[in-house]
Amino acid sequence: MNPNLPVADIMTRQVVTIHPDMSISLVHEIFERNTFHHLLVLEHNKVVGVISKSDYYQVRHMLSVSWGGEIRVQEWFADLCVRDIMTQNPVCIESSDTIGLAADIFMVNRFHCLPVVDDGELVGVITSHDLLAYAYKNPIDFMDEFVTTSGNSDIE
Repeated sequence: MNPNLPVADIMTRQVVTIHPDMSISLVHEIFERNTFHHLLVLEHNKVVGVISKSDYYQVRHMLSVSWGGEIRVQEWFADLCVRDIMTQNPVCIESSDTIGLAADIFMVNRFHCLPVVDDGELVGVITSHDLLAYAYKNPIDFMDEFVTTSGNSDIE
């Protein structure tokens, strides 16, 4: 695995996006129909937020406990929009930034999705899942790394 490669080499380019004024019920439908875990929120072609699947379900659960059950939650959700539950102003990364930088950001923070933005425009997304898939498709040969850095070529 080469952490110095650009994020562009492993990012997802086909990104499902939503507008901040869209209904929360649309978020539910999108998450139910797809296997991805993050929705990017765009307004005027700029990334203004992110909704993770876990954040969505956590809000839904808290409301059902607080507001007396699923039926009341559905009624309350009818009045909510994406803007009400999204994480605003997400950390973004550029496509030329390195995979190692993305990994560092994920390790330091408690999120698993970085919008990839070039010149203010969304060009993709990279997730912690993308990094894991890349790492395990291209594992580091630790023995070669050890031999190269230690100078000891007698190890078999």
